[in-house]
Amino acid sequence: MRAPRTVVLLSLLCAAVSLGAQQKGFPLHLTDDTGAAVTLTARPVRIVSLTLATDEMLLSMVEPRRLQGVTTFAADPAVSNVADLAADIPHKLELNVETILSLGPDLVLVASWNDAGPVQQLRDAGVPVYLMASGLTIASIEQKITRLALLTGEESRGREIIAGMEARLSAVARRVSNLPPGKRRRVIDYATWGSAQGRGSSWDEILGRAGLVDGVGDLAADEWGQVPLSREKLLMLDPDLLVLPGWVYGNPRGAAAFFTQITGDQSLRGLRAVKTGRVYQMPERLKSTTSQYVADAVEWLARTAYPELFR
Repeated sequence: MRAPRTVVLLSLLCAAVSLGAQQKGFPLHLTDDTGAAVTLTARPVRIVSLTLATDEMLLSMVEPRRLQGVTTFAADPAVSNVADLAADIPHKLELNVETILSLGPDLVLVASWNDAGPVQQLRDAGVPVYLMASGLTIASIEQKITRLALLTGEESRGREIIAGMEARLSAVARRVSNLPPGKRRRVIDYATWGSAQGRGSSWDEILGRAGLVDGVGDLAADEWGQVPLSREKLLMLDPDLLVLPGWVYGNPRGAAAFFTQITGDQSLRGLRAVKTGRVYQMPERLKSTTSQYVADAVEWLARTAYPELFR
């Protein structure tokens, strides 16, 4: 039986209205984090993400069917907060131009520090490429989420993600806000290559939000926010908590071996954190995140440092 003409017309009208709603805000003209012009003629539906931060943002922002590919790291639960969600995305990628072009993307997200050559090849092929820098503060991460929501036509969802972040951060802030400055515990993260993250790093921001003090915050850091730190200097600084890696790239046993090495080092037995049993391995997926999951990192550190405030 054929559908009545009025039903068909109504269906077509609804489809047109739906399509119009989806295309609201497009075409879109803006600049990426390097100042390059990017134009999206329509709402992207074949998206490729080549940074772990954008993987984590997008998998909470857009329908999975719109993601053609994410980074190889996205499916690794040691470093990714969305490993379970990323498992269903068809392609795990690196910056390989031929592979990316074969997916027919209408938006590619790339880290701002990536090699300019492949990026230009993608642009020469007519693919919109947006270069995104890492957010090192809560405010800058929220700005990245807002921009990504604009790019994907998911501004409402972007606002929801930020609201969820702020609710989590506010809950931690209420618990640690009454700690007087003299009672805030000093923390140092110590990497396998003998350095700690200091002023200007995302780590420094996370510590402050968790009611903690960066133990190397007063020392000069390099352009990546790293402070070289000998074991003698570590003893001199003597933090209340010592945070060691929970993951070492390319070495599945590296983090456990380093923990054993540090806690068993006779020269570090006098370290306050060692004596009190406050040496911790923080999950890398939290420690290094520059997405909305930074709120989880703040909560993890606050709970670890001040368990009495969360009972």
